[in-house]
Parts: sequence; C-alpha cells; structure tokens
Amino acid sequence: MSDEPVDLTNFRELTDGDEEMERELFQEFISSAREAIGTLEQNCQDGENDMWRGAAHALKGTSLSLGAESLSQICKEGQDGHAAKAGEKSRILAEIKSEYERVETFLSPYL
Repeated sequence: MSDEPVDLTNFRELTDGDEEMERELFQEFISSAREAIGTLEQNCQDGENDMWRGAAHALKGTSLSLGAESLSQICKEGQDGHAAKAGEKSRILAEIKSEYERVETFLSPYL
C-alpha cells in the first residue's frame, strides 16, 4: 500500500480524466472539509453532539469518495465517538486535522 494520503484511481475513473472537473471537485472537497473541521472544532465538548457527528460523517463520506482512506477512517472514529469526552474528541480532531493537511498538500499540485 502506498504512503500517499490519497489514491485517485477510482476518482479518476469517475471523472474520466477530465482535469477541469477534477480541479473543481478538489476545490469543493477542500472547502467542505475546512467547513466540517470548523464545525468539529466548535463542537469539541463532552457528551453527545449531533453537530459533531454530522460533520464527522460528512467528511468521512467526501474523503472516501476522493480516495483519502486514512482520513475517512479517522472521521469514522470521530463519528462513532460523537458522545465521547472532550479530551477524546480533541485527540480525534487533532488526527483529522493532521491527516487533512496531508491530503490538502497532496492535492495542491492539481489545483
């Protein structure tokens, strides 16, 4: 398995190699990911939180569609941990942000 944070194989099959479409989808991913991370940051407190769960779920789905498997897995952990203590959510959020940075860096040459 590659050390790259994104595997574009399936994504490229869906876009049929249309670079303009890919660029637009990458930009949309970055925008929605930043919004989801902001929501996670604002809702990083003890106990059940539907805003936290929704943001983690949304980022999980878009990450998986893009081919960012590791980011998607961390977001699944966040989604499943929507009722965790703030300290646990902070740990998950830090992992999400770190992996997201890897994904954004990977995508930057395509933007």
